Amino acid sequence: MFTPGRSSGQRAAKKTTAAPPPTGAALVDLVRDHLAGQHEPRAAAEVATALEQQHPDREIKAKIVRLTLEGLVAKNQAQRTKQGRSVFYTTPETSEPAAQAEPAAPQPA
Repeated sequence: MFTPGRSSGQRAAKKTTAAPPPTGAALVDLVRDHLAGQHEPRAAAEVATALEQQHPDREIKAKIVRLTLEGLVAKNQAQRTKQGRSVFYTTPETSEPAAQAEPAAPQPA
């Protein structure tokens, strides 16, 4: 049955009208930059709290920050470590200091 004014295209448009504020950077950029400035692993809730304090004009939810961090992990732009049931995130540079060391030179024969 057809209902005037209720096409599926109009309903889809209503769902996508929420946009980030035009004055701010994308959340993924904020999360990536914050994580890069840290010297030790951070939980998603810690990152969300810090971003809420830095950007009081934005609504930042811990669940969205966690999903953003997981997206960065999938792109190898962040690393995840677990301690018990807790999950912590770091940038690849800070979490593997031994990997940045120069490889051993081959021994001459």
